[in-house]
Amino acid sequence: MSFHDDLVLQLRADLAQALSVPAIAVYAGREPQKVTRQGLEVWILPLQTEQRGRGGGDQVKVHPYELHVRLKARREGDKTGAAQLDTVRQALETLRQRYDGTRPFASALPSLIAVQVEEASLDDDAGDDDLLDGALLLRALER
Repeated sequence: MSFHDDLVLQLRADLAQALSVPAIAVYAGREPQKVTRQGLEVWILPLQTEQRGRGGGDQVKVHPYELHVRLKARREGDKTGAAQLDTVRQALETLRQRYDGTRPFASALPSLIAVQVEEASLDDDAGDDDLLDGALLLRALER
């Protein structure tokens, strides 16, 4: 398997555990699935891998991924969506703290140097009143 395949496999399992969602609620691909279940799910969107570094042995590959935390839930009685938004924000913060500046999966991926995470977006007006989507940009550095 490639670094990407191994990373996504490890990441999917860890995301499900970190957010306490079923494994089926975490998936990877170029397009999001239509959200049919209530609750959190995570869509992993792989982006274009980049080569960084100078010539010689200092080459590093940067594998970027968008992690979309999606929540489908009925809005509360006042219809503001504040409870939904808080749930998505908390999940994004949990993931940022879990991965930013760490070497998760180091035993399974010895070529993993580090992981960097930054906020990408929070879609609080997704067009579907019952669906919110927030994203982080995760960069995994491979030696």
